[in-house]
Amino acid sequence: MEGKQASLIHWSDWSDDAFERAKRESKPVLLDISAVWCHWCHRLDQDTYSVPDIAEYVEANFVPIRVDTDKRPDINRRYNLGGWPTTAFLTPEGRLIGGGTYLPPEQMRQVLRDVRSSWQKVQNKPASELPPEPAHQAPGELTLGIVDEILGEVANNFDPLYGGFGSQPKFPQTEAQELALMRYHYSGNREVLAIATVTLNNAGHGGTYDKEMGGFFRYSTTRDWSVPHFEKMCEDNAKWLRLYLHAYQSTTDEFYGTIVKGIIDYVNAWLCDRQQGCFYGSQDADEEYYKLNNAERLKREAPYVDKHIYTNWNAMMISAYLEASFVLGDSAIREFALKSLTRLLSLNYKDGQGMYHFHNGQPRLENQLADQVQMATTLIDAYEYTGEKKFLNQAADLMKFASARLRDPEHGGFFDTTPEANAPGLLSMPVKAFDENSATARALTKLYHLTGDVSYQTLAREALASFAQSYLSFGFIAADYALAVDTFLHEPTMIRIVGSKEKPETKGLIAEAARLYEPRKIIQLLDPEADAGEIAKNGFSSQGQSTAYVCVGTACTAPITAPREIAPSVQQMLSNRTMR
Repeated sequence: MEGKQASLIHWSDWSDDAFERAKRESKPVLLDISAVWCHWCHRLDQDTYSVPDIAEYVEANFVPIRVDTDKRPDINRRYNLGGWPTTAFLTPEGRLIGGGTYLPPEQMRQVLRDVRSSWQKVQNKPASELPPEPAHQAPGELTLGIVDEILGEVANNFDPLYGGFGSQPKFPQTEAQELALMRYHYSGNREVLAIATVTLNNAGHGGTYDKEMGGFFRYSTTRDWSVPHFEKMCEDNAKWLRLYLHAYQSTTDEFYGTIVKGIIDYVNAWLCDRQQGCFYGSQDADEEYYKLNNAERLKREAPYVDKHIYTNWNAMMISAYLEASFVLGDSAIREFALKSLTRLLSLNYKDGQGMYHFHNGQPRLENQLADQVQMATTLIDAYEYTGEKKFLNQAADLMKFASARLRDPEHGGFFDTTPEANAPGLLSMPVKAFDENSATARALTKLYHLTGDVSYQTLAREALASFAQSYLSFGFIAADYALAVDTFLHEPTMIRIVGSKEKPETKGLIAEAARLYEPRKIIQLLDPEADAGEIAKNGFSSQGQSTAYVCVGTACTAPITAPREIAPSVQQMLSNRTMR
């Protein structure tokens, strides 16, 4: 594995051959789930797996398999035991025996002996079957009460002193903050707003934000965000970027705008390929390096950057860049985002096979739901911000692929990857990921409103209903589900723009619509020639200058030709309906 890690153990990749060897030699599997950015993974290698007697014992009594969590999210979802590294012991069939996370040498020696001893006692007994597939819950009713209940969980777990949730460590829970911002936007409740602003103020002023280089570290080890764990992740920074962007839109607080620019500056300098486009996965932790100021850092070798192109994380960052480009009025950010989108499609998309998960000389690991959905979401965003119909068509194609390949035809909802009966261990078991189904429903709902195809609405309802009786067990982490339910149950604020996408006047209307914070907003460009039927059906004018209409349900404003009129028209439409 790249980066700092080194060990005396000869690790195998996760493969049929490795499990066949375990069966042939009657040995349990030692599964190490690691990451190039993970400080304690490096420490496990240096402290434990580099000790000769431990390495020799592992080699003699186990089949050691190492998995990179970023490259194999499907394995991580099924076997992670509470963080990274995960040290899991499996039967040759892939059933979990036990394990933990970081194990220092003496503890590792004892655990290895215990697992070997217990394995010798049971290995000749008939192997039991894998755990039964979890029972499918009956679908539940979708109501706005779901959003209220989850928001209640968010409020109950909020730390009013430092922001975030709980005590320590503090991880970014940006979806919960997004839910709070949305409720404030529609209710004006400043107590709800504080859930976001107290968090953003403390996280942005604390040590979790790198004041020298910009960008956020992965999490804070302390309640007050002062002492970070020093990895920097593409995914986290994409989410922080959008959250600070939305807070800046909502409050006009310049501090939030400064953090937005700082994140972009960091990503531009360290986490992307400026020449070709696309974003890198992560940058390693290095406590001593990050304690230095910028001038001192320049004299040291920078922490390792994982330059793999991960589809879902790239899609997140591209969307964040696209939105930021309009809010900041910076076309260069938009151009780089669109260049990255084009390159990501060229690297990781294969016709008829959807998006692959990452690129390592060639695209690898197909059929991951998160990749199809995040990419479709970004393509929808690209369509809204450019009016290019090709992006909308590509998004629709990806969601049709996901529906054909990953949907549960019997119970509704979507599996995280394609279940394969002969795959080793728990990979043979279908899993419906709560977070990924929430994101899927949001993408499907948007496609329904943009295309009028009710099959998308049906699929979205199925995905959400399949969790409608279990969402509270996730607590405030269900915030993304609440956002998806809100999106599904409310009529969107449709900003329909009639005009040719090449006209400067059309671009001006799109730019102003994109600049506004309106969580239920959907921007739709209607071309006077290609969309003449849709324009006529809605009673819009297709003659003369480019024109916008703000619609909620069947109610629309008068024609708008000046971009500055869009914001008050949106506010007028919202005030005319019940705010929630």
